[in-house]
Amino acid sequence: MTECDVTIKSENEISATLSLPSGSKEKYPAIIMIHGSGPVDRDENAKKLKINTFKEMTALALEEGFATIRYDKRGVGESKGDYYRAGFFDFIEDAVAVVNFVKSHRSIDENRIFLLGHSEGCLVAPVIYDRVPAQGMILLSPSAEPLGETTEWQREQMKRDMQTMGGFQEWLLRLIKADQKLDKMNEKLTRKIKGTDAPVIRHNGQKINAKWNREHEHFDVREYLTKVECPVLAITGMKDVQVKSEQAEVVCTLVQGKCESHILPDVTHLLRKTVVPDRFSSIMNDYKNQVKQPIDPEIMQLVSDWIRKQ
Repeated sequence: MTECDVTIKSENEISATLSLPSGSKEKYPAIIMIHGSGPVDRDENAKKLKINTFKEMTALALEEGFATIRYDKRGVGESKGDYYRAGFFDFIEDAVAVVNFVKSHRSIDENRIFLLGHSEGCLVAPVIYDRVPAQGMILLSPSAEPLGETTEWQREQMKRDMQTMGGFQEWLLRLIKADQKLDKMNEKLTRKIKGTDAPVIRHNGQKINAKWNREHEHFDVREYLTKVECPVLAITGMKDVQVKSEQAEVVCTLVQGKCESHILPDVTHLLRKTVVPDRFSSIMNDYKNQVKQPIDPEIMQLVSDWIRKQ
């Protein structure tokens, strides 16, 4: 195995790691790793939550004879630029630049390019496919609906949590009308984002990437999924509280290429199993324990089997 750090020219310089398998093959098939939302690095690690999705997926891909590239988002890690000023389509432009770099590399077979997206990366991958040919797509914790519908569903889960906690905690939340306050807070933030064309705003002392939010409001991934003609693998978990688990199956109803979907019991958005109750708060609070474990072996096996077929 050979790894080297590379710099890719987009609007800003994007820093990445190119990994090549051991062996004497002249050109390798390649998998491009595409992050979920948030300021995450090439391994898909955030400051407070290190999930190492792409580091683990790279190790698997190399074993199967695939090269990989994973990169820091703009403004994160060693990549230049400002994460908070970037919009959704800015991140797409960066991803397209990475794909083009890989396709032109002397060690890569440009006719065997695969996109691997996690979470928001599953929204980005079909747009990349629309611009640059790819021969396959792996979608982990995918969504096949606009972001606004997903976040509304997340808030409904949070409100159900508040209303069914039981005991003193539920009584207190009902007393202060916490579920109504949640809706009002969201409405206030939404008005603030829509009321400006600034890329970044401050809300309750925090930076908000307003441009990214506004662009997502007008984006519907279904328009792009219907154009996908390559083979697709979609995997999600029944305990995913960030996207609806049935979305993996929806992906397969939309794409034109051969599609395989799997919904795994007890698996969360972080691609790990959990034994906590099936509640929004319980699963989110358990994330710090889940990341102490590697990605669920069944997911790794499904990905391995699928790329071997390709």
